[in-house]
Amino acid sequence: MKPGEYISGQKALIACFLLIIGFMNSVALADPSLSIHPASLLYIDFVSVLIIAGYLFYDFRRKNAFLRELESYDPGGHSSGQGIKHTYEEKWYLAILTRHYRSYLEDLRMANEEKKEWMEYMTSWFHEIKTPIAVSRMLHEAGEGSGSLEEEMDRIEHFVEQALYFSRLNDFNNDYLIQETEIGKIVKDALKVHSKAFFAKKIHLEVRFEYIEALTDKKALLYLFNQLLGNALKYTPAGGELVVSVLSKERLITIRDNGIGISPEDLPRIFEKGFTGKNGRELFSSTGMGLFLAKKIADKLGHEVRIHSERGVFTEARIHFPIPGGATYLGLEAENHEK
Repeated sequence: MKPGEYISGQKALIACFLLIIGFMNSVALADPSLSIHPASLLYIDFVSVLIIAGYLFYDFRRKNAFLRELESYDPGGHSSGQGIKHTYEEKWYLAILTRHYRSYLEDLRMANEEKKEWMEYMTSWFHEIKTPIAVSRMLHEAGEGSGSLEEEMDRIEHFVEQALYFSRLNDFNNDYLIQETEIGKIVKDALKVHSKAFFAKKIHLEVRFEYIEALTDKKALLYLFNQLLGNALKYTPAGGELVVSVLSKERLITIRDNGIGISPEDLPRIFEKGFTGKNGRELFSSTGMGLFLAKKIADKLGHEVRIHSERGVFTEARIHFPIPGGATYLGLEAENHEK
């Protein structure tokens, strides 16, 4: 910092000092009872100017030293000016700088983590999507029936949709459209999409519909329900039973199957990214992303997803729609938790 720049920043202080000097001189000259000789008054003024000049010189050097320290200041380590005794104002500046630096590091860490997650997911996704593409090509070359080919194409479409939702997860709030929606209609649409799977595995479907309207995004809720219903179909053996209920009083969608169930040790981790559990590793190919995305989307929408299961007996997935104005309404609880 140059002397001119420093003086420019001290204009208010200098003006105040000159006003005080001028006031004192006026009082001394106007009041004959003080009997101060003009030469003495000039001497007092001269000494006062020297004192303020000395202060400004000291303050200029101190602030220059502080600015040089800031240039090499490392909020995460040791600064080069550790021997300097700081004023409260300077400590405050350093504290703000440190706080912003830590916030920047946290944002950088999260960005790197998101990039790593995306790369890991895409690597897994490329491996997963190769299988239905290869099978589709074999079916086409062998001239097999269109049913099997359509099933593989549905798998490809599911993987693509999953990748799209994963890529938009952090900008989800900019993409969804919240409006009053009849929940039963979304459930019926999803059941129609999976109708071929029900017939192919001869699964007995029981439905119980009660009228509910809730604030939600239709596409996101449809994806969420499809994910839970798809899991139920995947892990329910041929000839099994599946009950889908829409309950108005409880404000719930439930999907209950009598499939293989989930191991007790796996149940607490089913919503973790990349977690496949025993079922995914031993019985079916799984990316471990489906329930992770379902939970994230539900949190963004302000819905609650819970899964109860007993190994070899049943699995029940629930989507709960909180009452408007509640803590989890429209994802407020999730957003506050992230902050």
